[in-house]
Amino acid sequence: MWYNLHYSHSNRNPRHTILCADSFYMSEKAMRNLRSVGDVIWANCRSENELVQKTRENNPTVILSEYFKITSKVMDAASSLRAIVVWGIGYDHVDVNSASERGLYVSNTRGSNAESVAEHVFAMIFALTRKVMHEDTFVRKGSWKSGLESDLPVEFLAQDLYKKTLGILGLGAIGSRVARIAHGFDMVVLGHDRYLTEDQVMKIGFQQVPVEELLRRSDFVTLHVTLTEETRGIIGSKRLSIMKPTAYLINTSRGAVVDEEALIGALKDKRIAGAALDVLKKEPIEPEHELLRFDNVILTPHCASNSREALDATSLDLSEEILRIARDEIPHNLVNRPQLVERGYLK
Repeated sequence: MWYNLHYSHSNRNPRHTILCADSFYMSEKAMRNLRSVGDVIWANCRSENELVQKTRENNPTVILSEYFKITSKVMDAASSLRAIVVWGIGYDHVDVNSASERGLYVSNTRGSNAESVAEHVFAMIFALTRKVMHEDTFVRKGSWKSGLESDLPVEFLAQDLYKKTLGILGLGAIGSRVARIAHGFDMVVLGHDRYLTEDQVMKIGFQQVPVEELLRRSDFVTLHVTLTEETRGIIGSKRLSIMKPTAYLINTSRGAVVDEEALIGALKDKRIAGAALDVLKKEPIEPEHELLRFDNVILTPHCASNSREALDATSLDLSEEILRIARDEIPHNLVNRPQLVERGYLK
């Protein structure tokens, strides 16, 4: 089944159906935006078949999803479907090729949570380098017996960020914000993003280098790439072996961009100093997962963008994309533009 991107309507202000595939935060202002153009339905599905049924019953113009998989079967269940809009940045749960074949927009809310995620990156870096969690436990357990700094455990010896080298893989909205924060610590910022122009590189302020050089030189490596077949497992055994034994790996993008078995091996062999992960290949983490055994690994529950400001901004951006679609406009954060152009749906 093939769909056109633009439609003619029998009335000037048609009402649309907006189907939410899973649960996510929406501010009051964002919900008012959605209700101004259509009826909002929360599917609350637990399986693809349930979502297909809900889609068939409601025939939505737009499907919204944060994590729920949007497959070709779901798309084919709605003849009025124009777009799939992702709450957040990552869209690896959407079958973008199938959407493009059907002439459907796929958009996200990139940039809306950049500040929150970038700050979380540095919160994790500080927790690693300043030994914050271990020091807090030390005090709470009553182990702090002496006021002399020399009596503190040697493993509490901290590491400053000043003049250290930060390597950033992916310098979109989040990665570029991380770079700008790093400038405040007088860090040397290396980056790799082959989609940026020289002018963009200069504006952000980093040295564009090959991935291997970035890994070899960096004291901290932070990942900000979208999960695709190209980036899946981009950090594996070979690349971990290039890193300094004193370097830390930080991942707030998607768990699958890191080969977890390779990371566990690198941590066991002390080939890197530690890691901070907000995302994992399988979420939530299983109680027996080996990463839980390392005291030089910090794990957070996929919450880097979980600030009030980011939630409000993301939900508002999402609603504004819906308003554009309802006005027959192209979404601002269209992620499949090249595929739609290639197939003749866009010029």
